[in-house]
Amino acid sequence: MIALTANGSFASAYQAIDTSEIVSSRQLTKEEFTAKLSKAKVVIHNASSLNCPDLYTAVQNNFEFTKHLVDILQSTNPDVHLVFLSSMSILDSMNENKYADVLAMSPYAYSKYLAETYCLKSDLRYLSCVRFSTLFYKDPRKDGLSKLISDATLNKKISLINKGEAARDFLPLNVAVNYIKKIVSQKPDGHRVYTLASGEPRRFEQIANILKAQLPDLEIDTVRQEDTPRILSEFQTHDIDELGRIPFDLEAEITDFIKELGT
Repeated sequence: MIALTANGSFASAYQAIDTSEIVSSRQLTKEEFTAKLSKAKVVIHNASSLNCPDLYTAVQNNFEFTKHLVDILQSTNPDVHLVFLSSMSILDSMNENKYADVLAMSPYAYSKYLAETYCLKSDLRYLSCVRFSTLFYKDPRKDGLSKLISDATLNKKISLINKGEAARDFLPLNVAVNYIKKIVSQKPDGHRVYTLASGEPRRFEQIANILKAQLPDLEIDTVRQEDTPRILSEFQTHDIDELGRIPFDLEAEITDFIKELGT
């Protein structure tokens, strides 16, 4: 059995391509939750709280629950393969192989840092720790690219910060879950960290040009903003090359989402 620890966009996308079951502590009793986990062959820990009001809530939701999950697995199912969905927010903005300054982390990033390092320091035999680049959910409530496309399609107007010079490495959700399926199929020898990204960062200026080509009446404003935080956008591709690269056309993905919004 493959167990997902939460509902949501990721779970829905994953269940569309692989047989799996939602095992949520919010929907089950403590005993039921433990029993399900003890029988799982693979646990994909996708439960995460992004918009936490304070540090306490972030640590409680993202770290303490992860600790609870890992502790259950260590005691009841030591041969399970845990796939932990981490976050690139914990990384240095210039180096994907280095953690950011812990004291400078946001509450969310700090809570994910605690969760990731707890997993990596645990006695679990098989752990795949996964860090995604910027996911493209095709949901304006979930990510900035989707919001930009939604504004362009529905409002015919977008604003670019500093002429759209900032870049992101966008990975469509449907591509991300297929990489996870590949990881699920090959149990690691011990603990393994994966970085899943396209390897092709795009500036928001480039995204705006794609939108303008699709929506000729689109108005594009620019806003000057000082001291914008740098977001990691350049990643190596050895992990996706090893797994088997899943090709995709970002412009085609954007076009499909525009059509979806217009219907």
